[in-house]
Amino acid sequence: MSRLLHLARAVVWLAPAGRAKNGLLRTLGHRVHPDAVARASLVWKVDALTLGAGARLGRHNLLRDLREVVVEEGASIGRMNVITAHPAFARNPGSGRLHVAPHGKITSRHSIDCSAAVTIGAYSSIAGRSSTLMTHSVDLAIDAQRALPITIGERSFVGTHAVVLGGASLPARSVLGAGGLLLPGLPDDKPGGLFAGVPARRRADVTGRWFERTGTHTRRIVRVSVRGDETVASFCRGGPRAPGRADRRASPPDRTAGPLGRVSHGSRPRRTADPARAVTRPP
Repeated sequence: MSRLLHLARAVVWLAPAGRAKNGLLRTLGHRVHPDAVARASLVWKVDALTLGAGARLGRHNLLRDLREVVVEEGASIGRMNVITAHPAFARNPGSGRLHVAPHGKITSRHSIDCSAAVTIGAYSSIAGRSSTLMTHSVDLAIDAQRALPITIGERSFVGTHAVVLGGASLPARSVLGAGGLLLPGLPDDKPGGLFAGVPARRRADVTGRWFERTGTHTRRIVRVSVRGDETVASFCRGGPRAPGRADRRASPPDRTAGPLGRVSHGSRPRRTADPARAVTRPP
């Protein structure tokens, strides 16, 4: 692929998100749905990139030396992630590929090496921050670098600062605990559960509403009162919704009677002359 095409794509990717940008990217050969959100990121030498309906690519990501990136419907890649592949593995089948299945999610500040294929299952989340998925490493037995694929099963959760090495596979409906190290070697029929430790081992079963959700993001928080009581509440983008904010939005305007009998829509009342302060001009 020509360097000029890569350069043109990189310039467009630095533009703000919008339908016009999505159209330009389609013109340059990327498959970006009109309803996708493609924010400004550095995308260099990515041969094929697909953003499905409602998919999101956040700001300040680095995508480099990749053969194919697929972010399916409703899936999301957050901010400031580094997603690359080592060019030495370019001829290997499956190298340089990242596939995020529908409603899968990569949050923020993660490092993902796609020298071999990386697959994030549907409704799964690379959560927290600063986790590393590293597909290639040195094979000490033969003194050569080897790349092996990584698979995160559907509806699974990878905690903050976790490490997943090439050849590893996290079963569906599983949790990799914060700081855990997932190595290859788990049987394909291993049941899901909580995997934790260095190296990570199955510790317990896991259940909860998160594994049954129908959306990409978790939009609820636990609020704690002064007395220690806990309540679950929804929150808007940018932080929890302030108490009473919705009520203020929904409240009708103040239709009180203003001066001269007119109806005032919450505006400042007009000043009227005070008869007691009237000044009589001399004849």
